[in-house]
Amino acid sequence: MSKQDLLWIKKLLNNPIDFYPQATVAAFDPTCGNLPRRQLDERRTQLFLERLAQAGTQAALIASSTGQGHLRTVAELESWFLCAAAAETGSMRLIGLLRPEDGVDACENLMDVLYGSGYPIVFFRPGNDLSADADTTQVADSLSPFVEAAAKRGLAIGLYSISDVSGLALTPEAVAELMQRPGGDHIVAVKVTEADYEASTAGFLSHTRLKNLKIVQGWDPFLSRALQDGPRFDKLARQRVGITSGMMSLALYQYDYMLQQAQAGNWAELERAQKAVTPLFSAMQDDPEHFADLQRAKYLMGLGQPILGRVTAVEVERLFEALNKVENREDRIRLSRSLDLMSDGPYHQRLLQLYQS
Repeated sequence: MSKQDLLWIKKLLNNPIDFYPQATVAAFDPTCGNLPRRQLDERRTQLFLERLAQAGTQAALIASSTGQGHLRTVAELESWFLCAAAAETGSMRLIGLLRPEDGVDACENLMDVLYGSGYPIVFFRPGNDLSADADTTQVADSLSPFVEAAAKRGLAIGLYSISDVSGLALTPEAVAELMQRPGGDHIVAVKVTEADYEASTAGFLSHTRLKNLKIVQGWDPFLSRALQDGPRFDKLARQRVGITSGMMSLALYQYDYMLQQAQAGNWAELERAQKAVTPLFSAMQDDPEHFADLQRAKYLMGLGQPILGRVTAVEVERLFEALNKVENREDRIRLSRSLDLMSDGPYHQRLLQLYQS
């Protein structure tokens, strides 16, 4: 960890709302090889991250569900973290997501990798080995050793609710309890990827003991609402809400535009621009209660097939159908350019026609 990174972490710990990255791409996992288990394409991974950085991306989350991090072995996660850190990403910060079910020893080893590779922030979600009826104290007990270990290493900490993957949603009360335990003063953010806004994001924003944390919206169709709610839940009317989005991996330029509208307080335009993105999200959902399978867009972009599966031509055509139905030309151009970020994928020419026509 560089002295500059350590200084930034100190500022972040003192003021999460102002210093936590406003927008983080939950990064794809470029893959190569064949089934039954594909490998990380390290050269392509670094190129993808470099393209994100060149486009002005503030931060990238490595090993999120967007990149199917929940399916990797511990050794594969370590290789991925090291590979990403070797990319030429300039000022773009890297964030790592770890899994409590891997155990304290394995996660501590990965924390050392993250710290040594310049990752200033580590995230933890509830482990998928927790009982479905675990109460607040049990959830806090399960995460506490990881929070304490990360804080001892000087890392800033985020907590993550994504019950599609972990099977157990994180609650504001569990976060508040963790903040009172060893290492809790290093918690700076909570990322919320849940299908019920009122039962998730709204509760984190309104909880008085979490008022100094950045609340990071992850379920994309709620983004506009969350950004409008953010300033309402800060005594200085600062933006409490950030974004960590897998959709940003495939809709980067549209999200940049949406963020500009949010920063300017152009809420009507933000809502309109989000309506252009939501159909793409829906086109990758087989069940409206579960998060979209963004790996379909990964393949379209030329970043490879899922680690354990295959994207079909029918699934790709559903994406193009949604893209072609975007009414506003500028939205369609931004979305097509985003999907063509690599400029050499299997659908490059088709995307090129959409944003150059």
